[in-house]
Amino acid sequence: MANARTRAGSNLLLDEYWEAGDDRFVDEVLSLTAGKKLKALADRWFKDGRPFARRTLVAYIADGCDRPHHRPLVKALFKLAEKARDDELVGHFMVAFDRLVERKLVEKSRYDWSSRQSSKVRVLVGTGKHPTRYWGRNDTSPHFSKATRNYLRRRVLRYFRDIGRKDPVRYGKAIRKALVLYRDDHLDKPERLLDAWSLLHVLYHGSPAIDRQADGIRVAKDHSLAELEPAPLWPEAWTGCFEEVLALVTTAKSRTVRAFAVAWLKANYTRELGTLTMARLRPLIASPNEEVQIFAADLLRTAEGISSLTVAEWLELLQIDNPTALGFLCEAIKKHVTPARLTLEQCVDLACSPIAPVAELGLDWAMSKKTAGIKSIEAILKLATARAPRAREAAAKWVVSTLSTAKEARMTHVRDLVDARYEDVRREALQLFERDVRFKDDPALWSALAESPYDDVRAFLLAHLVQREKALGPATLERIWATTILAVHRGSKQKRTALGQIASRIVEHPNEAEPLVGLLGYALRSVRPPERRAALAAVSRAAFQAPALRSAIGRKLPELSLFQEERA
Repeated sequence: MANARTRAGSNLLLDEYWEAGDDRFVDEVLSLTAGKKLKALADRWFKDGRPFARRTLVAYIADGCDRPHHRPLVKALFKLAEKARDDELVGHFMVAFDRLVERKLVEKSRYDWSSRQSSKVRVLVGTGKHPTRYWGRNDTSPHFSKATRNYLRRRVLRYFRDIGRKDPVRYGKAIRKALVLYRDDHLDKPERLLDAWSLLHVLYHGSPAIDRQADGIRVAKDHSLAELEPAPLWPEAWTGCFEEVLALVTTAKSRTVRAFAVAWLKANYTRELGTLTMARLRPLIASPNEEVQIFAADLLRTAEGISSLTVAEWLELLQIDNPTALGFLCEAIKKHVTPARLTLEQCVDLACSPIAPVAELGLDWAMSKKTAGIKSIEAILKLATARAPRAREAAAKWVVSTLSTAKEARMTHVRDLVDARYEDVRREALQLFERDVRFKDDPALWSALAESPYDDVRAFLLAHLVQREKALGPATLERIWATTILAVHRGSKQKRTALGQIASRIVEHPNEAEPLVGLLGYALRSVRPPERRAALAAVSRAAFQAPALRSAIGRKLPELSLFQEERA
């Protein structure tokens, strides 16, 4: 129907689509601007018994009934539906007419003579898009006047009000079908909700929070829209229909209608809600709408069959993205599930949730389990990626405490924590590194610190390497690692010395060449060409003297071309 706004309609195509039962017929109708031609179409369109005619008629009304020069057709169709007592079609008109009147919130100054002070207040005023009324017969103006718009929405409400007076059951069924049609984009602002004349009367007719006047509805003095509580027109039409009201919760396209249905169910159908089974609640929990998720999660505490849910089903429920609803779910899972039913890995996955209640629950359960063995340690290391800050901080302390007492703890485990993206995790890991004798003398771990992109890790490294350089023996492999890393990151004059020491070590101890050649490459990339040439000369001599070194150099420093002639 979007194309109908940008092109002129064709009478020839209109007749062709009508005869063929083609849904493009409604696009042609919407694009026409010949009022008399359109009005003549009303009777045969309404009386045509084909599903095509009904389908396109509903689509036409859903467009909003405010196309230029469509006034005669809209009024003719509405009168036909009203005369035929077609509740469904009149319901579509009700939704459309609730969008005909538009007001806007503006700020105005009000002067209080008693206090002699002025203040700013926000009031609803008309947009000025349409004339107030047309005097005499007017068939040429393209749009309804403001007076006609107000009349149409009052008249459609009167249709349903009369039904409710005579037959509340029929009224209830008809009005609930119409309520499903309201969409969130129809009511996306407070002023648009207040302009929905029929909707507010149907749902909140008796509410003291609104002031109903002939020219529109306003918020009552000293009240707010947040105070709206269900007070429907013809309340008896909302009794004895639990299933229909519950269906509104899932089928309504508007938050306003869903919120009304939820509040009405809580106030009037407490017993029925208590009998809902998990099978009935699961679609509600899976709803994309926040208020429905919260409603369903709250009902979980008394739902039948909740104790028989499997762990997989509980974990699936905890995947919804709604902190409030997850709070209710966590209460229910604590009551009905024991930690023994979950594996350590499942508990860790819960602890990594961004939602605090879920993360804290998962962490509590994980900490209650035994963590003996390398697999358990590797499982809990995933907690370094937990996204809920409070849970992550507690998890980091627990993981580090576990590593400090676990015989299976490895340097790689500490390195993974030092490389974590979160500072609180790195802080705990660095403290473990500093105090645990198994890790603080590990040269590979010191090298890993040197490659860290995080400032706090670099600061820790530089603060400790000076002390370690003095403590290490001059002939040990650890000293060469420490001296090299320190020289590279300080940018000091010791770089040349460090490079010389590494080269000498490679020449004197070819069996240690594998790790040292990699270190050499790391250091070479941070020095100036003259310093680089001296070290390369020493290594080259060693390589020619000891062919066993060539393979290590080729793997670790592939950019060097020492043996091109041999390869040729």
